[in-house]
Amino acid sequence: MRRSLFTIAPDAPFLKVLATHIMQGTLTPDWPREGPFWLSDLTIYLPTKRARLALVDILLEQLGGAALLPNIYTLGESDEVENAFFAEPDLSTTNAASKTERTLFLARLIEGWAHQAEKAKQVGFASPPSAAEILAMAQSLGQLLDDFLTEEIDYSALSQLVPDELAENWQQSLNFIQIVTENWPLYLEELGVQEAATVRREKFALAQQSLKLRYGNRPVIAAGSTGSVPANARFLAEISQLPNGALVLPGFDAAMSVDDFSYLLEPQNKAHAHPQFGMAKLLRSFNAGPADVEELFHAGRGRAQVLHRALASAENTAQWHNQRGEIGEELVAATDQISLLSMPNEALESRAIAMATREALANRKSVGIIAPDRDQARQIIAELHRFDISVDDSAGVPLSQSPAGRLVRQLLQMVHAEFTAIDVVGLLIHSSVCFGRDRGTLSALRETIDLSILRGMRGKPGLDGLMDAVHKAHHDPAPRQRRLSAEEAEALTALLTDMERILAPLIAPFAAGTPGLLSVARALPDIIAQVIADDQGKPHLPHGYDQLQDWLKELAAGSIDLSRIAGSQFVSALTLLMSSVSVRPLEQARHDVQIWGRVEARLQSADVMILAGLNEGVWPEDADPGPWMSRGMKIAVGLEPPERKVGLAAHDFLLALSSPEIVLCFAERRGTSPADQSRFLKRLLAFVGKECEAELAERSAHLKAWAMQIDAVETVAPAQRPVPQPPAELRPRRLSITEIETLLRDPYAIYAKHVLRLKPLDPLGAPPDFAERGNLIHDVLGDFIADGHDCAAPDAHAKMMELAAVAYERLADVADRRDIWLKRFDAIARAFLAHETTNNVHLAMRHAEIRGEATLEIAGTPFTLHGRADRVDQTQSGTLEIVDFKTGGVPGKKDMENFMAPQLPMAGLIARQGGFEGVERAKSGAFRYIKLAHGPDTLNVSNFPSNQDADAWVDQYWERFSRFAELMLLRDDIAMVAQLQSEAGTTV
Repeated sequence: MRRSLFTIAPDAPFLKVLATHIMQGTLTPDWPREGPFWLSDLTIYLPTKRARLALVDILLEQLGGAALLPNIYTLGESDEVENAFFAEPDLSTTNAASKTERTLFLARLIEGWAHQAEKAKQVGFASPPSAAEILAMAQSLGQLLDDFLTEEIDYSALSQLVPDELAENWQQSLNFIQIVTENWPLYLEELGVQEAATVRREKFALAQQSLKLRYGNRPVIAAGSTGSVPANARFLAEISQLPNGALVLPGFDAAMSVDDFSYLLEPQNKAHAHPQFGMAKLLRSFNAGPADVEELFHAGRGRAQVLHRALASAENTAQWHNQRGEIGEELVAATDQISLLSMPNEALESRAIAMATREALANRKSVGIIAPDRDQARQIIAELHRFDISVDDSAGVPLSQSPAGRLVRQLLQMVHAEFTAIDVVGLLIHSSVCFGRDRGTLSALRETIDLSILRGMRGKPGLDGLMDAVHKAHHDPAPRQRRLSAEEAEALTALLTDMERILAPLIAPFAAGTPGLLSVARALPDIIAQVIADDQGKPHLPHGYDQLQDWLKELAAGSIDLSRIAGSQFVSALTLLMSSVSVRPLEQARHDVQIWGRVEARLQSADVMILAGLNEGVWPEDADPGPWMSRGMKIAVGLEPPERKVGLAAHDFLLALSSPEIVLCFAERRGTSPADQSRFLKRLLAFVGKECEAELAERSAHLKAWAMQIDAVETVAPAQRPVPQPPAELRPRRLSITEIETLLRDPYAIYAKHVLRLKPLDPLGAPPDFAERGNLIHDVLGDFIADGHDCAAPDAHAKMMELAAVAYERLADVADRRDIWLKRFDAIARAFLAHETTNNVHLAMRHAEIRGEATLEIAGTPFTLHGRADRVDQTQSGTLEIVDFKTGGVPGKKDMENFMAPQLPMAGLIARQGGFEGVERAKSGAFRYIKLAHGPDTLNVSNFPSNQDADAWVDQYWERFSRFAELMLLRDDIAMVAQLQSEAGTTV
């Protein structure tokens, strides 16, 4: 029987050559190419949808843009996820089990197994796995089950393994896998469905059986498939036996010797990592060999010969020297369009790739970038934006990283975390979130709640806490808080009420601590619909919305619920499940530059092809057998070894070099670790030799230099320090006693605050810091004295702790820290009461947290001092003791003597002027700092130097400050910068 076997060499653009030979009739010589409809009589099978679309474009180009095209269908490869296995309209896709349902079923079994292993103290788990870890293990176990079905190995083959020959952990794993393979088919039978891999296999069987009946003598061409799946291989074999059937292999070495061909297929040689292994195995199933394969095209540049020799089996590498001699001068032609780009790290590699892309586009060349690492693909896309080149990753992104997936994750995280500041603002800033309002209105509300409610303010967690905060901001705002208008408060309350109503189905189960997966999945579609609907009811659909709805529908339709997932693990668990779904770009951003993954790039070509990430662990990926079966166990039951992945990656590398110009890129470091070149790149460079390698590197030297220099600066020229000289009338005439020290040390800060009126924003969602802890301590101690409590009373400590419990409740959103700080405050309270009881002897009256101000003259200009004193105590002798409690650093003696600690003397000046309400005009008798700490030295008193009385310090501080303020605040010609202090001739 006639058998038509062809191949297209790896140095030729596969689809273009295929289209040319279809039009020339080379593949179907017995079919007449007559009349306008001859081409439509052909049927073509390709591996992927992307290849099908590319072939359509090429045929239209060759036919002038309008023609009846062949029927083109797609097959699925073993690691192809973008297409159904078979696209024939009469092959049903029903009765296939959901992958999500299988993952949840396996996760439930793994959870029980892990719990049992923990009780039995078995070695399988070092610690109880989290929900996300269980789901990840379930997905890998599901892939193992698919391997059995795809490679057509019966589960009973597991019985061939002898447990006593395995390590203890593998014995436990084997026992569990056998439990799974017994129970999972029973569960499928109960549901009345089949494994998706089984359905795909049956589709191929049906298609194979109907080929002769369907097509008869009409031409059928299968191109680009390597037959890596047994069912696929049988289907290809059947096509090759049709009267006008043809099989076109991608990149097969038709010049391979019979010995080399046999070597690949002998089991003891373990040649699974060879790029020709899959096609050799396919040909053997046809009882065919290299001599039966006709090469359709050879560029004559020697590149194909170089590639085949470089990627030959290890035994043939000893012949490299002779083979290079045979190739001779063709080696130069084979590599004259290949360049080698080595960069210090993957970030610079991505930048250099962007440079190469820009250069090619400037020369009107199309560019294809193959980036197996999706993170690097995103880096390349970001770098291309430097040059206004917009391109999408054609491999898509996981659903969890799409705008729709991010919306779900943000919703769940916000509800779980009880509406923290960052989560609320993060959700409201999402471009699809409306909550029944137009985006402009919601953005304004988000800005208001951000700046007026969430920054620098604390309250009880949850929506109730936010509503209370809105009410307080309207009726009784904090000292530094902007008061909300009635309209703003009403609008924010309405928004929070709507959020509470819409999110109620999520709030309740998360509050209980164990939200159910199915209940959340069933509630989310309606919740999302309300969240993204604007005031006209129009939904603002995020990219990935359709995939999200399909995934939620699949999840909700299941019968297995993982209801014991803790709220803290729920978001990570759901993220992992979403990651198995891919969201592809809505449309191709541009046609002259594209980024592909390894799978998407199969059979594709461009004027310039850039291979990114040619490092071990990326291309190829690690040959990991997975957590369930060792390499030896897989081989023993008849499964392909992990090295088969390496063989597929090698074949992809081979085909990727089919474009005219090639740029081979790798990084010397990935992350924080050194990185090795890909073994394929090493082999290629070793074959061509050091001299040729240097030439390849020289061709891309300019790209490397550009990438290193684009952000480099030859000399760092620091920006000139600003020297603002605002008019004197704009400079402040009123400062607080704490701002006096700021003016002395950093006048520019006073300029920014009082002249420019700039106010730094508190970080959004920042955890409580030492300053906030200090404010709490000040508030409690001040309230205790202001309320008139007796420090010596038996219940004084209890009263103070009651006040502390109320004050510290503002840290309810960080309950753990609140409890720790409150416990530590107990020691401060006891030390404070003991200190105050001792002072009862000489104190007549205590005044806590009182405000005051006094207006004096500086060079004839009124100047107002104001501030709040922690304590102003009247003594029995009639003088005042002014006390400042410090939870941070205390000014040193040198600062006090050098007039750089003005806070207490300035407070003494206000007191001497009678500026503190309720405190009679009096001189200061002492200035004290009291250091309060959570450590062993809980309370420590530091007095101002006693070489002169306190009131004398007041006079000297005011005299020096007034001289400095006259220069800095009352003149136009002095810049408000710190270094001018010495120029002013003052020693302040």
